[in-house]
Amino acid sequence: MIFLSTLLLSVFITLTFIPLLNRAAVRVRAMDMPDARKVHSRPVPRFGGLAMALGAVGPILFWAQTSPALTALLVGGAIVVAAGIFDDLRGLGYQAKFMAQVAAAMFLVLYGGVVITDLGNLLPEGMLLPDWLAVILTVFFVVGVTNAINLSDGLDGLAGGICLLIFLFISLLAHLVGNMTVAVVALSLAGTLLGFLRFNTHPALVFMGDTGSMLLGFSAAALCIMLTQGGNSPLSPLLPLILLGFPVLDTLAVMAQRIADGQSPFAADKKHFHHRLLKLGFYPTEAVFSIYVIQCLLILFAWLFRFHSEWLLLLGYGILSASIVALFTLADREGWKIQRFDLVDRVIKGRLKALREKKLPIRVSFKVLYLGLPAVFIFLGFLPQVLPAYLSLLSAAIAAVWVLVWIYRKEWLGPVFMPCLYVYIPLLVYSGELNPADWAKARLATTHHLAYVLLAFFALATLRFTRRKGGFHMTPMDFIVVVLAFAVMALPREVLPEEAMKRVIPEILALFFAFEVLMGELRGEISTVVGATIAGLLLVAGRGLAGI
Repeated sequence: MIFLSTLLLSVFITLTFIPLLNRAAVRVRAMDMPDARKVHSRPVPRFGGLAMALGAVGPILFWAQTSPALTALLVGGAIVVAAGIFDDLRGLGYQAKFMAQVAAAMFLVLYGGVVITDLGNLLPEGMLLPDWLAVILTVFFVVGVTNAINLSDGLDGLAGGICLLIFLFISLLAHLVGNMTVAVVALSLAGTLLGFLRFNTHPALVFMGDTGSMLLGFSAAALCIMLTQGGNSPLSPLLPLILLGFPVLDTLAVMAQRIADGQSPFAADKKHFHHRLLKLGFYPTEAVFSIYVIQCLLILFAWLFRFHSEWLLLLGYGILSASIVALFTLADREGWKIQRFDLVDRVIKGRLKALREKKLPIRVSFKVLYLGLPAVFIFLGFLPQVLPAYLSLLSAAIAAVWVLVWIYRKEWLGPVFMPCLYVYIPLLVYSGELNPADWAKARLATTHHLAYVLLAFFALATLRFTRRKGGFHMTPMDFIVVVLAFAVMALPREVLPEEAMKRVIPEILALFFAFEVLMGELRGEISTVVGATIAGLLLVAGRGLAGI
């Protein structure tokens, strides 16, 4: 329950602060302006990183166990966040940012004792690095990863998605080896990224700025060291290289190319892997998706070989890195361009367009979604045999907030509605699966699960046949969500003993997806849906109050 509450709390805090900080960014002109090197065409607020920092720190302070390493991580994170805020507001030279990164890394090493001393069987058996070399290597690693993540933040959702995958995997490994502090911190950062990516996928409504990218890079490097170093960790000390391998490879390849061209290795240009994918003819979302796939493969490799020889990990990473660099070099030399065929456009998209013009599919799918989703939400209130007290209190509190907003600030209802559901739905679904009523076990289990499948199907149909331009759209972030859902369901019993949790994840995702599509399709006319949802909240609150 600690892990779930950590994740949900960080999501909620981030979702709450981003709209507020977006307005503040406009007032103080903390906007990312388009130029020849960037791919966006309009000014975008860049206070997302500050919202991420606020979203992550709350659950960490609440749940994580105090230690010098955690204190050093928080203070070091505060240093890079302060430097990032100043850079996002007024601009900061790379020398000043570099000094801030070094200061954060030195505090992590000297106060927190977070140091790379063990390189596994890359060194003779039992041999550790001398202190002076360990300090230099650790500072170099932390500063290097901080800059690598910072430099990878070039397309909507790219750096955030990569780091989301990294932090979720770190939290899983930390849970398996019993490192509670690392697990909580990693989940807090993953939660804040889930909230942030809600606004950062293409086309982005907010950027993380240097504040967010430096915080993510510093935190990822520190957590990897805390997870793999020390005599109690069975994990390979070289695992961080695999987890962080793509951003590191991207940075090293770009710097090497700049030096070969006679330029400064820190010069701004369009030589990063994501820029080269765009040059090949990929759309921005396709480029981001491709890099997500590579990161997922690296994580799969890290999972399969997490206890294996460091030489094997180094060899595997070397082969993958050489293959990626060689492929891009060959593509640049030969002038490759992705070929797009019109078969899909003529055969598949043409038929879908004809169906869309008839309007019948959208009418049917939307009506089923409009009536069925609130009905399923209300039905969920009957499922738990016994309702936890916190869930009843939370139901009453959310219902009260929605009613007050509806009465006094109705224009705020939409922005307030979904963040509350992001927190509430997982708790409600989990309660129903963990402790279902006897009648639900015996009669309606199959029907109950089928309802989620139908919701997802009609939400997809509504999304496919709608003629609106705004609202919810599929993004590369949805690929991450689907991958995570399948990954959780595939975890063995010794990793995730609660079978209920494996059912909860896809059910939660189906409800989130259905609500997002429905809210986008309603075009602001959400009163009926909100009213039905309030009825479901009051049902849960009433059951808890009456003890039934």
